[in-house]
Amino acid sequence: MKAAFGKIKVTPKNSIPMGGNVRIDNKSRGVHDDLFCNVLMLDDGKTEICLMGFDFVGLKYSTCNDIKKRVSEKTGISDSNMTAWGTHTHSGPDTCMRMYHGIEKIIDEYLDWVAETVANGCERIHKSYEEVILKAGKKEVFDLSFNRRLVKNNGDVVMNFEEFEIDDIVGTTGPIDPDLVILSVWDTKGKMKAAFVNFTLHPAILVGFEWLISRDYINELDSFLLGAYGKDVIVLFANGAEGNINHLNFEDPNQWRDFRETERIGTKLGEYSKICIDGSTAVEGKLNYISKTVSFPYRIITEEEKKWTDMVLERDKDKIEDQFDGIPDKTYAKMIKGMLVRPDKEFTTVLQGLAIGNYAFFTFPGEVYVEFGLSVKELSPCKNTMIIGLANSQSGYIPKEEAFSQGGYEVKTAWSSQLEYNAGERLVEMINNNIIKPMKGE
Repeated sequence: MKAAFGKIKVTPKNSIPMGGNVRIDNKSRGVHDDLFCNVLMLDDGKTEICLMGFDFVGLKYSTCNDIKKRVSEKTGISDSNMTAWGTHTHSGPDTCMRMYHGIEKIIDEYLDWVAETVANGCERIHKSYEEVILKAGKKEVFDLSFNRRLVKNNGDVVMNFEEFEIDDIVGTTGPIDPDLVILSVWDTKGKMKAAFVNFTLHPAILVGFEWLISRDYINELDSFLLGAYGKDVIVLFANGAEGNINHLNFEDPNQWRDFRETERIGTKLGEYSKICIDGSTAVEGKLNYISKTVSFPYRIITEEEKKWTDMVLERDKDKIEDQFDGIPDKTYAKMIKGMLVRPDKEFTTVLQGLAIGNYAFFTFPGEVYVEFGLSVKELSPCKNTMIIGLANSQSGYIPKEEAFSQGGYEVKTAWSSQLEYNAGERLVEMINNNIIKPMKGE
């Protein structure tokens, strides 16, 4: 197996609208830590693939296609053999343009620069292939991530970032995914050159804290691994099915929401990652990579939702949209207005999977509930299986169907939640039929 790897700095050069929150003035004021596109290319002599992890809240389908096309032109790797995703930091540029109007030109210019910068960087990386050994490992982590949908003793569901009495909480609506899965890349002399880390946890600790650009806890994870294995190691990070998973422990109301917390979580995840890497086993075989373009129907906006939208826009016409967690009603209403006039009736994306030896990954198009990630892992032919969320597009949230009757943040119709109620079940079925079964030769 041959591999090439590198990181490409994509930090905005100037102040830029930030994504992941709805604030009065959401433009960045500075940089706490740089953003990167981290790249891993693999070539088994027959199949060549390119994996690109961006420190962004997400990327639209059209943006992913543009980046892949430009990288393909520079490297010769087929764009269908490329996987691109956002780590989902809430302290980076508003690359999905979901919340605001009037910033399109700024973001388009920035993303054009990103695409060209990444293409040129990948051209350089593509020239540095070397013989490598792949290893994979898995470790369960139970103390860093939490299901954010809480159940009260009266049966109501509340988000863990909302106000509630701790004594009223009796549990959560679902599980977490404790799997920390790492694919590591080693040279023939036994030095680790790259690590592809996968863990399911919303990087929304900061949410634009002090208006500073940051990778969130991922930066501290990166720093720990570089300290442990060498400053030249390339660390790719991919989130899992984190649609209903965050870092907030409801039993700890004094939990920080600043850089102290990103340091705590990132460092602890780094410590667990080292244990995982040091216990990894060799991955051998040929790359079995499958890519399939699919579509999901959009949710039908009801007459009730249309009336609510008109009411809110009138009621809140003089209200300023400013909210740290979640989305204000006025912003939801504006998004629904935009959705009503969109020409397309379906959401198109690319689902992908890779299997080699005891390792596999499968891509999800947005912020999918953890239950669906666990379902795909049950179907996977490989022990060490990653779910790469926010890959090749940003569909918004894909909740469980019963969540729509429970209420909560992820189910409200908007750009952030737009697919039919059964999209999660269809996603699992599509991955199983179009990727997993062909991998098994079925």
